[in-house]
Amino acid sequence: MLAVLASNAVAPVGVLFLDWSPTVLFGVFVAEIAAVLCWTLVKIPFAAKRPNNAIGDGDRLFGPLQAKRGGVSLPRSLPRFYPRNVPTLLIAAFLLVPLELAVAFVAFGLTDPVVTDVVAGQILLGGVSVFVGRGVETVTGYFAAGGYRDHSARSVLLPPFKLLFAVGLLLFVFGPFAIELENDVFLVILVGLKFLYDLRALQLERSETRGVFYRLYGSEETEIEPIPVEVPAGAPTYRTTPARSVALTDAVSQSLRYTVTSGVLWCYGVAAALVFFGAWTFALAPLALAAAFGTIRGTSRYLAYGPVEFRCYGDVLVAHDALLDEPQARLERDAVTDVSVSTDAVDRLFGTETIRFETGVDTSPDVGLTVPDPEEARTDDANANHPMTIPHVEDAAAVLDAFGDVDETETEPETEVETTVPSGDD
Repeated sequence: MLAVLASNAVAPVGVLFLDWSPTVLFGVFVAEIAAVLCWTLVKIPFAAKRPNNAIGDGDRLFGPLQAKRGGVSLPRSLPRFYPRNVPTLLIAAFLLVPLELAVAFVAFGLTDPVVTDVVAGQILLGGVSVFVGRGVETVTGYFAAGGYRDHSARSVLLPPFKLLFAVGLLLFVFGPFAIELENDVFLVILVGLKFLYDLRALQLERSETRGVFYRLYGSEETEIEPIPVEVPAGAPTYRTTPARSVALTDAVSQSLRYTVTSGVLWCYGVAAALVFFGAWTFALAPLALAAAFGTIRGTSRYLAYGPVEFRCYGDVLVAHDALLDEPQARLERDAVTDVSVSTDAVDRLFGTETIRFETGVDTSPDVGLTVPDPEEARTDDANANHPMTIPHVEDAAAVLDAFGDVDETETEPETEVETTVPSGDD
């Protein structure tokens, strides 16, 4: 409450004691949006909950990263950094934040402001004050008080969107009148409306009431509280992990493949057209964009399988991330319906094989018009028997034997053979 009061005190002080014009007031409102967006980017990496709208296994670019469990411990009193929040951070930093800032500046421009050097200086002073106030709110409420435990990277993005909507509405509805009237009383009324909005937003965060935004988007109450993957007691009977050279080659291969088998392919088309018309320098831009997407894909692919060790505990197979020291998933022998052993280009190069265990479980995310109530929202399925892939193993037969004595069928390297696995009851 004190942090909200402090950040909102900037506007009335400026209007009543510093003789701010409507242009300065609206400029500070836009600066506050920028400050909130900036501090939102700081919050995202440390959000401890899992997003309730998982991208799903079908997303090759961000899916492997968002599925990661566990975090990286940081020095001092900072909370853990969660790699699963990196996709949301990238989307926010390079798409959502620039888009929201553009909308805020357009709304500010609709008021037909006159920005002189004096006005710009006042906006800068007010913006810095609001930035500091929002920073204090972030440090005290989110980090020191442990607010990061209640949020996912996705729910952190809701407050700045709501603030943009509220401020944009004020600028659109009352902006022209404020510029024309230049009345201090009218400006104080606007400041009061903005303050009431912030108080109402704070009240909704601390109550069980669910407004329109919360029903359409969700909130921290509807995000998933993570639970650890259960690991059987005792030492594993068999372990396997891809060799580093194989994992790196696989990541590079998947990176190049992604750029020519996804929407990124249009970057090559644009580059070719620019080269055709003689704009060699401009052709580097779409190629750099394709390289950026390819790098993200390669990195996510490597982190998905490179540091992962697959441990067999008899009738339970566990994927354990050695980098995060956190189990990622488990698969029970009785849940397996089919097993396929195949070889891709990397397998043929290194003489390895890839094993795929099927379970018939639907891994696609839930889609609905509104977000369910918190008590009805889906929970963490950490111990569900999802399909599992073990890539580039040197001895597939040893893995199958360790995991339920499944016999491997000899196949040609270029073909894929499916071995039907009987259920545990059989």
